[in-house]
Amino acid sequence: MTTHRHSLLAGGASALVLAALISASPAAAAQDAPAAPAAKDKPAAQKSADDLGQVIIVTASGRDKTKMQSSMSISTVSLGQINDFTPRSEAEVFRLIPGIQAQDTAGPGGNSNISVRGIPVVTGGSEFVQLQEDGLPTVLFGDMNFGNNDYWTRYDSSVARIEAVRGGGASTFASQAPGAVINYVSDTGGRDGGVIALNKALGYNETKIDYAYGGHLSDTLRFHIGGFVKDGSGPTHIGYNAEQGYQFKGNITKDLDGGKGYIRLNVKRLDDKEPTYTTAPSLASVSGDKITGFSVLPGFDARKNSNQSIYNQSFQVLQDNGQLTTVPMEGIHVKSTSIGGEFHYDFSDNFSVHDALRWTDQSGAFRTQFVNVATTSSILGSSVNGQTVGSIVYANGPKQGQVFTGAYVNNNPNIDTEMPDMGSFVNDLTLTGKTELGAGKLTAKAGWFHMRQSVVQDWHVNRQYNELSGDNPAQLDLFSGPNGTGVQLTAAGQAGFNDNWGSCCSRSYDLSYVDDAGYLALDYLIGQFDIDASLRQDTMKASGWAKGGVAGPNVTVTDNLGSATLPSLVANGPMEVLNYGKSYTSYSVGLLYSLNPDTSLFARVSRGGRFNADRQILGGNFNADGTLNAQGATTAVNFIDQQEAGLKRKGAIGDVVYNVEATYFRAQLTDNNYDFTRITLGLNPVISNVYHSDGLEMSGNLRWGNFSLYSDATTVNAKIVATGKVPHATPKLTFLISPTWDAGGYALGASINGQTATWVDDANTYKVIGQTYVNGFVKFRPYKGLELAINANNIFNTLGYRGSGSLLPISASQGVFQNSAVLGRTVTASIRYRF
Repeated sequence: MTTHRHSLLAGGASALVLAALISASPAAAAQDAPAAPAAKDKPAAQKSADDLGQVIIVTASGRDKTKMQSSMSISTVSLGQINDFTPRSEAEVFRLIPGIQAQDTAGPGGNSNISVRGIPVVTGGSEFVQLQEDGLPTVLFGDMNFGNNDYWTRYDSSVARIEAVRGGGASTFASQAPGAVINYVSDTGGRDGGVIALNKALGYNETKIDYAYGGHLSDTLRFHIGGFVKDGSGPTHIGYNAEQGYQFKGNITKDLDGGKGYIRLNVKRLDDKEPTYTTAPSLASVSGDKITGFSVLPGFDARKNSNQSIYNQSFQVLQDNGQLTTVPMEGIHVKSTSIGGEFHYDFSDNFSVHDALRWTDQSGAFRTQFVNVATTSSILGSSVNGQTVGSIVYANGPKQGQVFTGAYVNNNPNIDTEMPDMGSFVNDLTLTGKTELGAGKLTAKAGWFHMRQSVVQDWHVNRQYNELSGDNPAQLDLFSGPNGTGVQLTAAGQAGFNDNWGSCCSRSYDLSYVDDAGYLALDYLIGQFDIDASLRQDTMKASGWAKGGVAGPNVTVTDNLGSATLPSLVANGPMEVLNYGKSYTSYSVGLLYSLNPDTSLFARVSRGGRFNADRQILGGNFNADGTLNAQGATTAVNFIDQQEAGLKRKGAIGDVVYNVEATYFRAQLTDNNYDFTRITLGLNPVISNVYHSDGLEMSGNLRWGNFSLYSDATTVNAKIVATGKVPHATPKLTFLISPTWDAGGYALGASINGQTATWVDDANTYKVIGQTYVNGFVKFRPYKGLELAINANNIFNTLGYRGSGSLLPISASQGVFQNSAVLGRTVTASIRYRF
């Protein structure tokens, strides 16, 4: 689950290197790309115009379209570009893609809000953006509670590039992805050789080894393996090894019949434990409705501190059978094992078949300490477990037994969500035919997509109290009398089991969703015009059960100070059954006009839908037999209508080679949803809103000798139609400028990224000022294949926030702002050897 988090570049110039492997139709990204092994190894000065937009886009029918001939917004982020940017999470990678708004402050384990082109994330996660590996989704739904799609994907050297389709073209490109599709494309061994890299953090404890190796076993057989191993406590200086994990990916490809096709086997094993960064509070200056700046909260620096500590490395949870168990405070720990395959064959120049499938065994746990800043004075005198709080005492740590006198307390829960089964099976089959029709050429693609997604979870959300500190905070116990006397109301800081958010959120469920989608795409090329239309019909079948919370046993727990009897909820409520089916239809129509080989204009109109899955349960959405009732039918599917028009241009002015793209877009989202977290705020959990956004998306890339410049900017005008307010966490402008000088033996570069102000909530109560962050790198290549580098993120150590949040007022001009923060300055050194 992702909770709502809470004129610099007016006109920026534009564009992204576009190449390979994303198609203008469904089911294309899984296909093999033409080998272009040398591009990532060339200094910028040596890269040709081919690297800036002439590479063939791989489609389901073959290799017959370039970026200039595609009537969609498509981006490719290269291996080198990602390494230079030094992303610290998957969401930070996505900030390299125009139009994507990634609230990338949740940490390397995932749990980020990811939106596109001002289409808001209403309930959290990645509602309208799908993440894929080799053309197949990692999970069917990007916004599953405690199972967002960025939990299950890791970038490393096994990835050749990351590609994205943005806007309405994604509506029929994939299921459950009307906003965008972001695809991690694996290296398949087209280049003989490999790389090994050691990355070591400077100033904090983190070590990562990244590796890859591949090549040809024969003229028709090639392979690739790659992955990483990681260990450390991370940039928030947690007092124990909070980062531990590895990934291994491999594939082997057999080319068939003189290049007419191939068979490929893919395998992956991911076992990664990463901290998740929840609220990191700061002092905020307030002027009217504007939060004008941030400063360090005494005892807690949001740029480098965490509320996790050596004194809360584990905690107790109460299972539904009444048994107490102890679980580690391990952040987000995911395990994923997958086996897949691809088959492609061109039976003739006019007919081909492509099939991709993958089986995944997937599980995990979300175990962390949430943070909410409360004043100590608000806790003293309040009622907890039927008693009035008279004093607060350190439950452990060096001050154990002493009375706590600090100004602030953390009273948010520790949470354990167990995910024993988040596995899936997916298959995507496409048939492609071509024929001459009149003076033009018609290409037809027909396909069938099938995916089964399991969602099995148990939630344990415990009331608790601990010290608000960035230096190994201790747990706090509450007592009814002064100075730790009277009745002990908590034990090891915990005040109750499974009851922090009420009966809604002590829950257990075992769900299965099966999505079958048939799709058809037609493309007609005549002269300078390329007209395409596609249709997709998704049918969802849901089954399973869910149980909510009811009163459980009172449990006596002993800690270092004594014992306390704590109330509980257990997920043994009435069973809610799911047994329903529902369908929706998406379409997309595009037109491209080639003014000349270097300039094209395009336009597209689309309508796409997506199902709401586990977010519907335990909300009164189902009849007794498991079918959807009236409310459930209303909140089952959300639709986005989109229109876009753009210009693509590539060329050269003297020795300057460039590529630019600009797209005007409009989107209207009708979101009928159910958000249980609103219950705890006293709000109606049923959401029914219409959202509108329009804006301009620009990107550009130029190269001149040793110098290269990449930039992108997206402007958005977004509003909630009923109120005229701006959706929270939606900046009017996001931008990235990245200059690089690469002389072969050495290279240096920077990336300047930022955004304008955002509202912290949909009521537009407070607006957080916009901020800019600067990253940079220096590389030395003393010998062939050897590279030494220093990379720094947030060079100026700026204290800031990207998303929504909340403000605890202290005075008319100051408050405590609460949200996950942008990490402060982090520096890593690396040694990389390519062979």
